Amino acid sequence: MRSEVHQEHIELAEGHWWFRARRKIFAQLLDAFVRVPEKANILDLGPGGGSNLPILRDRGSVSVLDLDQGSLRNCAENGASELICADASHPPLAKASFDLICALDVLEHLEDDQGALQSWRELLVPSGRLLLSVPALPILWGRQDVLSGHFRRYRRAELKSKLEAAGFKLQRLSYFNSLLFPPILLIRLLMRPFLGRQHRGSDFGTPRFGLDGVLYRLFAAEGSWLLRRNLPIGVSLVAIASPAAAMPD
Repeated sequence: MRSEVHQEHIELAEGHWWFRARRKIFAQLLDAFVRVPEKANILDLGPGGGSNLPILRDRGSVSVLDLDQGSLRNCAENGASELICADASHPPLAKASFDLICALDVLEHLEDDQGALQSWRELLVPSGRLLLSVPALPILWGRQDVLSGHFRRYRRAELKSKLEAAGFKLQRLSYFNSLLFPPILLIRLLMRPFLGRQHRGSDFGTPRFGLDGVLYRLFAAEGSWLLRRNLPIGVSLVAIASPAAAMPD
């Protein structure tokens, strides 16, 4: 990820509609599907500026792992219990030491995604859970992917296959950010001919004309839907999984 984009994420993490809506959705999924001990050990991989710490720090002790020192400093200010400067591909941590691992828009940054998934599974206790999100659908490939240093976007079947091959059993796997999929697809397709040109800034500009609140409500509304059903298409994918031997049939 380019340094200016990383810094932008840190600055926008608290108030931008996209980050706020995702936090609400992730919190609802954790509340509904993930039970952790009272003093859970939680690992947040690639936390950026700590945008998801508000929904994690009350669930247990949160360790954050990132290669960026600025990101770690921000996380320290926002309630992280332990700061680990390391590569998320193969974290240098003890096996079976975490009750919950969050990898929220991290996997697409890693060249060896299959190896990373396997190493994350080994870090979980048998009853542990992985909360994972990734950008979806190669047809949506655009400027933001290039600026963010993504290797890929995922289809549902592909992500399912990779998680199972890494030794996970799926509890939930769904597309999300579905209501905004049509306009985002249209914009990405219209911008495709200009993808090779130099652009300043990313797709995270502040919406004009008071649209920030509208976009937040549209996106956040999907949280209640995801509690009841999987969504058939969307800009992103979200998964909850555990070590295969731990999940009941």
